[in-house]
Amino acid sequence: MTPELRRALDQGLRRVPGMDAARWLLTVRLETLRALLARRLDEHPLPVPDAVTPGEIPSVAELGPGDRVLAEIDQDGFAFAIHPADVPFFNRRSEKMPRLRYRLHVVLRKGYVCVRKRFVGQPRNAALSAHLFSLAGLFFYNEAAALFRLRDLPGVPRIRDLHLATRTLFMDFVRGQTLQHKVAEGGQKVLDIDLAPLGQLFDPDRDRREIEAFARGGGDAYCGRVEEILRAMRARGVAPLDVKLGNVIVGQKTGGLYWVDFERAALEGIPHYRERLAEHHDLVSQWFGISLPGDGGA
Repeated sequence: MTPELRRALDQGLRRVPGMDAARWLLTVRLETLRALLARRLDEHPLPVPDAVTPGEIPSVAELGPGDRVLAEIDQDGFAFAIHPADVPFFNRRSEKMPRLRYRLHVVLRKGYVCVRKRFVGQPRNAALSAHLFSLAGLFFYNEAAALFRLRDLPGVPRIRDLHLATRTLFMDFVRGQTLQHKVAEGGQKVLDIDLAPLGQLFDPDRDRREIEAFARGGGDAYCGRVEEILRAMRARGVAPLDVKLGNVIVGQKTGGLYWVDFERAALEGIPHYRERLAEHHDLVSQWFGISLPGDGGA
């Protein structure tokens, strides 16, 4: 096939409805399967410094370190223990806010304390395209591909396992507070549980309040380290589009920062990556006041 014919075919395919999403899914699915065939999960890199170990879990002394569920993580990122002995370790509030798009649990898995993320669908009021993408497994494969690319970075929890049939990911559990939690501790109503009594979780003014409160409360102290993580991820071709304070965890042991949630990240090699990278830059500037340079080679 000549280069001219290849370009014409590519331009024609782009005009087919849904073709970009199909190419995106194919790209991240193949990348994930290649990582599995290369036995990347057998490499067993050391956990990140703030990852919890089985010996820190109180109930392990009673029940042992075998695989089981330890806690459920709610919509606002708070953990709720399953075993009574673990309540002082995990629980930080009494009321649980149910999750909407996936299920998160802290589990013991093959000798590691992991977050188990199981993709179960979209809220009923989500756009039809989001439901279709979810059914096709786009978000699951996109996050898996991103985590494999970032597996040895210090600011990203390690992927430990995945299950294709149930679209489930396992990654290091980092105990700590999100930057959003820190803002909420200052009295700002920025958590989903704060909006639940209003009958909806979408509040157009919440992002503004959260950003302003973060800046007033000393957010500058974190922005330099956030920029380091973002630049390191960008060097691996990963640009998160779900940019928010709730996706940055401050580790309890060392105070290190960790970025989580890559289901909607832009990955180098997917359709319209340039446009998505520009969106990423805009979001980073809005939330953290960080100006990232463009990339003419993207």
